[in-house]
Amino acid sequence: MKILVLGGAGAMGMVTARDLAESPEVSEVVVGDASLEKMEEVKRWAKSEKILTKLVDASSRSDMTKAMENVDAVANATPYHLNLHVMKAAMQAGKSLVDLGGVYYMTRRQLKLHQAAKRRKTTIVLGCGLAPGTTDILAKCGADRMSRVDEIHIRYGDRNLEPVKYKWAFRTVLEEYTRGPVVYQNGGFKRLLPFSGKQIVDFPEPLGERPCCFALYSGVATLPHTVGKGVKVVDCAMSYTDEDEPRIRVLTEMGLTSTKPIRIGEAAVSPREFLLRCAPPPDVKVKDVAGVLVEVKGEEQREQVSRTYTIVHGYQEEYGVSALAYLTGVPLSISSQMLARGDIKERGVLPSEQVVEPQPFVAQLARRGIKITETMKKTRVL
Repeated sequence: MKILVLGGAGAMGMVTARDLAESPEVSEVVVGDASLEKMEEVKRWAKSEKILTKLVDASSRSDMTKAMENVDAVANATPYHLNLHVMKAAMQAGKSLVDLGGVYYMTRRQLKLHQAAKRRKTTIVLGCGLAPGTTDILAKCGADRMSRVDEIHIRYGDRNLEPVKYKWAFRTVLEEYTRGPVVYQNGGFKRLLPFSGKQIVDFPEPLGERPCCFALYSGVATLPHTVGKGVKVVDCAMSYTDEDEPRIRVLTEMGLTSTKPIRIGEAAVSPREFLLRCAPPPDVKVKDVAGVLVEVKGEEQREQVSRTYTIVHGYQEEYGVSALAYLTGVPLSISSQMLARGDIKERGVLPSEQVVEPQPFVAQLARRGIKITETMKKTRVL
């Protein structure tokens, strides 16, 4: 199979490209990106003759449709704000695609094109990284075993072992921390202020206790519908540092997170776009520990049940990348192969938990050293 990785020279896409190149069923990996220099670095780092490079302007639909020719599937690892543009190009090219998720609002926009994708006979699978992605698949897996689902709680935490500003695109950081989280409660979606829901989450060692707050998470937009069964609460919290909140507050107070254009001489530019252009790329090589905790509460055989799934992973020594990059890039590779192989047969725009079969997916993660632990607690009246 031949797979195109758009954004394949980025922090997460490079991991996807290398994992694809190391997969026996994959004959060719096309790394599509705007930087030839960075793509050549990825090719040398991955040490695989399967990898080809192709200059692609992700803002140009014609550029993308041309790059999609002669591939079996597309793995979109570009920044989330390009998701709609990239999936429209895939639909036009008649190619199926997986992406890393749309930070809630973009996901909702993408889902509106479900019928259009079906008419094009294409499959667009949303949120195929770690969170969203693996976490949502595990949540659906736990919910499927229950007759009634009450609550779903998703938690992400990390611990950096050396100084780092951020490990994913700064655009995503700004979106999550300035727009504020959304939670699902009692049949409705509720917007909260940034940094709401502060809590201490106890992850398995060596991650341990981490401070978390509610996050703007695309799984909150999809899980209430894909799970059903009367679920009343769906939320996600992610770890933050003591510096995050004052840093974002200062940027906001100075007007640097505003999207309203201002004039500088003859040019008009939004402060946010200016800030994003100044921000350095995420640090993909930082030594860290990262993990997720997914808790599903409900009823199973007339007993109150809680199923908890956990992953904790350290810095990936063989690849020389952060735990976050590895845990995000690998699932995108696995899901793109499932798509190219024909394991996912439904057409339209669909969240990962709706179409990715948990058992083979988890088995593929385990083959790559990503272990998942399941804990079940039962409460019954004697």
